[in-house]
Amino acid sequence: MFDYLKIRPCSGGNLLPVPALAGILSVFISSHAFSFHLQEPPSASDRQQIISRGFSASLKDLESGLAGVYKPGKNGNSDKDIAFVQWLDIWRWCDLLSRDASVENTALVQRQFFRRGGSSELLLCVPGVDPPPDAIPISLEEAARMAPAAEVQRGIQQVVLPPGASFSNGPLADIAGNALAGEILANPDFLRAFFSSRDPRDFTPLVLKNLRAIQEAHPSKWREYSALAIAVAVVNDSALPPYWPHQQVRPDLVPKDVPSVAEQFGRWVGANESGRLLLDLRRFSAEHLTFVVDGFLAPTEAAWAQKNIALNASNFGRAFSSIRYREDRIKNNRFFWTDAPYTLAAIRKSGGICIDQAYYAAFAGKLLGLPTVLFNGQGSNGGHAWFGYMSGPNKWQLNCGRDPAQNLVTGIALDPQTWQPVSDHDLRQLAARFRYTPAFLASMNDLAMAEIFSKAGDTAKARAALENATRICPQNPEPWSRLGAFLKRSGSSATGRLRHHEAAAKALSRDPDSKVLHQETIAALQRETGNAAQAVATERRILSQNLGNRSDLSCEAAASRVREALATEGIDQ
Repeated sequence: MFDYLKIRPCSGGNLLPVPALAGILSVFISSHAFSFHLQEPPSASDRQQIISRGFSASLKDLESGLAGVYKPGKNGNSDKDIAFVQWLDIWRWCDLLSRDASVENTALVQRQFFRRGGSSELLLCVPGVDPPPDAIPISLEEAARMAPAAEVQRGIQQVVLPPGASFSNGPLADIAGNALAGEILANPDFLRAFFSSRDPRDFTPLVLKNLRAIQEAHPSKWREYSALAIAVAVVNDSALPPYWPHQQVRPDLVPKDVPSVAEQFGRWVGANESGRLLLDLRRFSAEHLTFVVDGFLAPTEAAWAQKNIALNASNFGRAFSSIRYREDRIKNNRFFWTDAPYTLAAIRKSGGICIDQAYYAAFAGKLLGLPTVLFNGQGSNGGHAWFGYMSGPNKWQLNCGRDPAQNLVTGIALDPQTWQPVSDHDLRQLAARFRYTPAFLASMNDLAMAEIFSKAGDTAKARAALENATRICPQNPEPWSRLGAFLKRSGSSATGRLRHHEAAAKALSRDPDSKVLHQETIAALQRETGNAAQAVATERRILSQNLGNRSDLSCEAAASRVREALATEGIDQ
C-alpha cells in the first residue's frame, strides 16, 4: 500500500499549500447513515465518529468518498485543498491502523531473507549489510509461510530488531492504543509529518510502539516536538549495523549508548530547551532529524562536544580540519583505530586519518543538534571519507573535507532510517526546491488516489491519476516510476511503454540517477522490440552523458551491459 513516501513538510511543521483537486463537493455516504463533508476540514465530530465506528469500517467510507469527489486537476492554494489533504491523511491513518501486524511481520521477513542463486540456502541479512550479488529475494508467499516460525522470528529478533524488540500480533490499531491513535488522528500537522517521513521499509508495529512510549512518557512535549518523536521512532525500529559507526574502528572501543526511546526523546528535548544545541530542533523535519538522533553516543560525549567545540552552524565544516591528519598512520598502513577509547577527546588529542576526521565532525555535529552525514567514496588516490551537515533547514553542506584533487564522484553514507546506502546526489535531490511546492504535494496526492482507485478495481481512473501526477510535477521521479510499473502490470504495448520512459527521461534530465533508470528501461524495450542497434545507441548515450560529473553511472551502465552479455550472448574474445 502506498504511504506518501518521503515527502518533506516545510520547516517548522506548517502545512504547505496543497493541490486543487477539481470537483471537491460535499459527499454524503449513505451506508450506515455515516457522512463525510469533504469540502470542509475534518471536525472533532468527524474524528469521533471514525474512532467510534472503527478504522477499518471508516476506511471503506473514506475511500468511497474520496473516489467520488476526486478529479485530476491543477494545483492551487485554496482552503478546500487543505481540507482535502487532511481527509487524505486521515484515510492513510485509517488504512495503516486497519492492517494486521502479521502483514508487517511478513514484509520484514521478505526484506531480510534471501536465497543464494541456484540453491535452497537461506540468508538472513543484518541491517546495513548488502546481500551477496547472487542472492535472490524470497517471494511474499514464502515469507508469509516463514514469518510465524519460531526459528525465523528468533533470528530476526537477534540480528535485525533492536535489543528487547519482538514480532507483534493483532491489529496495528491495538498496538498504537486508543490514546495515541486518537491524538494523532486529531493532529493534522502530526499526520502530515508522519506520512511525509514514512518509508516502506519501516517496521510499522515497532514504530507505533516507539511513538506510544514517547507519548506516554512525555505527554506535554511530544506534540511540540512531533518531528523529533517521529525521527526517534523510525530510527529505533531496527538494530544498528554491526560495524556502526564505521568499519575502521572496533565497535567495543566506541562509547555507544542506546537508551529507551522515551529517554532518547527526553535527552534531546532537554538539550534543546537548555540552549546546548546550535540550532532549534523544532526547525527541522522528521526526515532531517533522523540524521541527528542516530548519534548514539554516551552523554559524556555530548557534554564534551558542547563544552569544547567552539563552532557554529555557519562554519561547522571546519570541524573536519580541526583534527590533525596523521601521515604516519598512512605510511605505516595503520588504517584502523587502535588507541582506546574512541572518544571525541581522544581523536582531537591524537589526531587521525580521514575517517576519524569525518567521524569526529559528523558525530560532534549530531550531538550539537545538526543533521550530519559521514560519507565514504573512491577517488583517483583510493578511498576517502568526509562529512556533510545542515547549516539550516533544507541547507545541506555536503563537501566538508572532500578533496577536490581526488575526483570523488559520489559519496556513500547510510540512511539511519533504513540503514541502506544513500548518496550525496540522493540528498541533493531530496532537498530540491520542487519538493516544497504545491505541485509536488499535488502529484503525491494523485499517487494516493491512484492507489484508492486500484483497490476499487477502477484501472482507468487509476491511470488518469498517475498520468496527472506526471503532468502536474514532471520533476518528481516517483509518478514516472509508478506509471511505468502500472503500464507494465496492465499489459500496455512495448511501444506505449517506450514512449512513457522516453518522456520520463526527458522530464528528469536534471536528476541523472532517475534519468538513467528510465534510459536503461528504454534500452531493454528497444531490444525487446527487435531494435538492438537503437538499444546499443541508448546504452552508449548513458555512458557518454555521465563520463564527466557522474562517471559512477557510466561505470555501472557498462558493468550492467557486460553482465547481461555474459548471461545471454557471451563476449567476443
